[in-house]
Amino acid sequence: MTLLYEHHYEIAVAAASPIDFDLLTEINSIIYDSVRKDYAIAVSWQDAGIRREWGIVTEIDHINEKIKLLRDDGSWWIPVNQLLQVERV
Repeated sequence: MTLLYEHHYEIAVAAASPIDFDLLTEINSIIYDSVRKDYAIAVSWQDAGIRREWGIVTEIDHINEKIKLLRDDGSWWIPVNQLLQVERV
């Protein structure tokens, strides 16, 4: 049984492909909407494996190119260049 607050971590079997411009535009739109409208998103990114978490984006660090994903049980600084997928929850 999977609980909502469990952390999902999968081992990557291949390197992530680069994100095309249209997908990057959609990802940016979803992230900025999460900040402005305060709703949750699910984010997948390349780490030692593929990580997937959900939460609300509370901060965007333009200098270090990271976003802060916040949830009641934790927070994560996610590098934008390692994003694989972002979707509304």
